[in-house]
Amino acid sequence: MKEIYEKAFKPLLPKQFDGNEWFVIGISIIVAMVVYYITVRNRKLTWSEIICISLLNLQLTTLGDYFFAMPPYDFYDTVDRNSGEITDIFLQNLVYPGTILFFMHFYKGKKPRKWFFILLCMIILGTLEGISVYFFQLFTYKTWKIYYSLIFYFLVMVVNVVFYNRLRMYLDKRAKE
Repeated sequence: MKEIYEKAFKPLLPKQFDGNEWFVIGISIIVAMVVYYITVRNRKLTWSEIICISLLNLQLTTLGDYFFAMPPYDFYDTVDRNSGEITDIFLQNLVYPGTILFFMHFYKGKKPRKWFFILLCMIILGTLEGISVYFFQLFTYKTWKIYYSLIFYFLVMVVNVVFYNRLRMYLDKRAKE
C-alpha cells in the first residue's frame, strides 16, 4: 500500500500546504459561486453555449499548461511542482473555464465592442495572474514573463469570441430548421 501511495498519490499532493493552496481553494469557491450564479440564477447563455465554451476552455487550459509547463519548454512551474498536483485539477477544470465562461456571459448580455472586450479581458486575466504569481506564488516563472501571458490571453479571448459567434450562428441556423 505504501508503494502505491509513494508512486501514485504523493506526486499529486502539495509539497507543503501553504498560501498558494489556500489561494486555489478560495478562488475555486469564488469561481464556483459565480458559475452557479451565471448558469442557474441569471443565465444569458444557453446550455449548449455553456457546455461548448467550457469544453473549449478546458481543452485550451489543459493543453496550454501541458505545452508551456512541461519539457521541452518548461517555462514555469504550477503551484509547488513542475508537473501537475491536485490543486491543478481545480485550476484547469473550474477556475480557468469558469472565468472565461463569466466573460462570455458578460459578452452575450452586454454586447460590447469585440476589440474592447478582448483587450479588457486580456488585462483582467493578466492582472489576476499577476496577483496569483506575485502575492500567492501560484506559478514559479522560469523563462516565462507576464507579458507572454497577456499575448496568450489575447489569443484565448480572440478564439473564444470567434468560437462563440460561430457557435451562435450555428445554433440559430439549427433552430430555424
